[in-house]
Amino acid sequence: MNVNFRAILATLGNAAAFRIANTARPAADYLFAQLLPEEPRFGYNIEAGTMTIKATMAGLVGMDSPYPPGGAVETTTFAERTAKIANQVALNEQTLRHIQEMVMRLQFNRQPTLEALQQTVLNFVDKIIVQPHLDTMEWLRSRALVYGEIDWTFGKIKLEVDYGVPSGNFLTARTGTAGYGGSASMFWTDVREIRRILKSVRAIIAHPTLIDVIRYNAANNVVTIAEDANGVTLRRVNSEGAFTQDAGDVVRLVSYDKEADILDPATPGTTVNLPFMPTTKLLGVGNNVVSGFGIGVDQGGTEDPNRNNRLGYTHIAPTIEGGGRPGRWSNVFTPEHEPYALIGRGVTNGLPVLEAPSKVVVGTTELPS
Repeated sequence: MNVNFRAILATLGNAAAFRIANTARPAADYLFAQLLPEEPRFGYNIEAGTMTIKATMAGLVGMDSPYPPGGAVETTTFAERTAKIANQVALNEQTLRHIQEMVMRLQFNRQPTLEALQQTVLNFVDKIIVQPHLDTMEWLRSRALVYGEIDWTFGKIKLEVDYGVPSGNFLTARTGTAGYGGSASMFWTDVREIRRILKSVRAIIAHPTLIDVIRYNAANNVVTIAEDANGVTLRRVNSEGAFTQDAGDVVRLVSYDKEADILDPATPGTTVNLPFMPTTKLLGVGNNVVSGFGIGVDQGGTEDPNRNNRLGYTHIAPTIEGGGRPGRWSNVFTPEHEPYALIGRGVTNGLPVLEAPSKVVVGTTELPS
């Protein structure tokens, strides 16, 4: 039997896919989305900026003297166009056969089939159409935070963005014995540099592969004093295996192992895993504490209550396909003469915006062979 998806779509309504695309927020385990949260905006071009009026110390004045000026205004700007990301996926024959078998089984057992088919369509949109867009944006955020730039070529389209991270925030690459897994590891030196540059450290993030390299390298002189699903806490020991008395010899490494599947260009029809956090990088993130009254360009005269908890945002622009409404667009349809087929499409116009580039410091190391 052929399943008539056209009838199923009619019961869901024309806007069902659009609603899914814009209510399926990035999951909590999208770590970089917490640093650069997604925000629907009206503009296709990004002209992000902030104005901070800092409170400076009041100065000495003589009697009957004019008041000295106080306060300092600092501005930052970021101007780019959003990148358009799109995909189209059709249910393959194997999946359609599985659905047909499911429907026949439900009918045989006199179970409701409409709800099951509706859920199939909704899951198709959520997991097959929308999820890849969320993954792509997280990967772009990782490029911005870990490399300070995006340099991505897909097909013949190239996306290049320079976020202006200070060159000194990229630490010397550790190779050979100086690598974090080497006999002369510079791991603790880099931890101190991250702390020195950032002054107030929010988190130090690494891939679990690198964390294991660090914790099991005897040259790093560490023991694990705490471990949970989100990372490990390491403490330095001296040559006799005793804890040092320096509070700076304790470090918390946040573990980030999430990854996306991408098509393998070397083997058509297969996929490879792409980790969001590179295995050779140590990412230090600072607290973006602004000592003053900050005003966002698109926030009028209001104070952003979350500005100390993030380094920027991810601009999600409108789409032509969505009629100019801010947010992602997706739809699902059946071809004219194939009501049993199902095709989904999705579009995102977006780009990560790193408004505090000085608040990231990156260490780089070779991994042991």
